[in-house]
Amino acid sequence: MSKLAVLIGVPMLILSCGTKERPPQEQVEFESKEKSYPRYVKDNTLISEELPKLKLKVDKEFNFVGTFDFEIIANSDEYPEEMQGKPVAAGDRYVFVSANENKDINKLFILQFEGFLPENNFIYNYNFDNAELIGENKYRHNTWFYDSKKLAEENPNNEGAKTRDYLMAKGFQLEDQFMMSRFVGFASEDRKNEVIIFYIEMLKESTGYSLDAYEQMTSKDEADSIKTAFIERSRNSFNIIEG
Repeated sequence: MSKLAVLIGVPMLILSCGTKERPPQEQVEFESKEKSYPRYVKDNTLISEELPKLKLKVDKEFNFVGTFDFEIIANSDEYPEEMQGKPVAAGDRYVFVSANENKDINKLFILQFEGFLPENNFIYNYNFDNAELIGENKYRHNTWFYDSKKLAEENPNNEGAKTRDYLMAKGFQLEDQFMMSRFVGFASEDRKNEVIIFYIEMLKESTGYSLDAYEQMTSKDEADSIKTAFIERSRNSFNIIEG
């Protein structure tokens, strides 16, 4: 499947982007001189007025810490030559954390709203045959166990790297290796917009294993048990009230 069909290589983290931070005002819509953002967080509930219309309650163990904008830049041969180095999509990330008093993060919850720019004809062409209905929308689900720090070093301009930088600038500490549960849904009928729900745990904090140890030392039964419990926690981390 091509990257334009899925627009993702490894967990929506390997795309180039630039960011513009907005402060975590919880009861006021985020605004800029260029446009208004019909989304806000209140009482740990993300409310989006469009693309898509959504009201999602995040579990109380998470605290909202803020949001930032990003751009996705064409940087692979799957885009036409004339598009290389130019923005093809843009979006927002809303970041929630579960951390101790020392600001050591054990879990992340991220909502990402993204869309291709109107001047191009790209779409998100996912196959939703086996997608799950959550609320009123269908979501594809995937999990990854991966080295977040390594990916950030290899791709310093992607959303994952920007998120690490964003959190560390706020004084938070993260492990190098993550386990991620991701839900992807369309945010518009024309497939030019999508919404992504990320639930992330620090791998060693949750399992006691490094990535290498997890891949090499766990039996299939143990790995399946860890993954099943992880997916269940991810599904219990949010509740879609509307949308």
